[in-house]
Order: sequence, then C-alpha cells, then structure tokens
Amino acid sequence: MTSHRLALSRRRFVIGAGWALTAGPALLIASAASAAGSTPKTDVGYQYSPKGAQSCGLCASFIPGPDASGAGTCQIVAGPIPQTGWCQLWAKK
Repeated sequence: MTSHRLALSRRRFVIGAGWALTAGPALLIASAASAAGSTPKTDVGYQYSPKGAQSCGLCASFIPGPDASGAGTCQIVAGPIPQTGWCQLWAKK
C-alpha cells in the first residue's frame, strides 16, 4: 500500500511540475505586459519639454508612434508621450 501512495504522490508531483513549467512563463509574460506603460506621469516627474539634450524621443523606453515626428508611447510611463518630453527615468538609447 505504501508503494501505491508513493507512486500517486510522484505522479501528482510530475503533473504539477508540468503545469508550472507551461503556465508559469505565460503568467509572467501577461503580468509584465499589463505593467508596461502603467506608471503615471506625475510619479516620474514628467515634463513636456526636454531636459538639455535628453528627450523622450532619444530614450531607450520610447516607442515611436505611426507618425515618425509625432507622439508615441513609453514602456514605463502611461499615456501618449511626445518626443520632446522628459522624465526622471530617462535612459540613453
């Protein structure tokens, strides 16, 4: 009887591990995608003018819009982002 219980618990472990390996990365990707671009502008000291040579259009997190000279989006900050803006999270491309 003990070997039957041991086999059953091994089976449960293998099945659970299989689910964790397949569902885990999908859950992580979904949570990362929902977090992208969700930080309010007020939390990052956003301003609509550049800070010296630093501007959103030259930031690593900036995602250009359909119009190359127009507003885009940010991987971190929520809402439309003009290329001429700046925030405290600016990072060189």
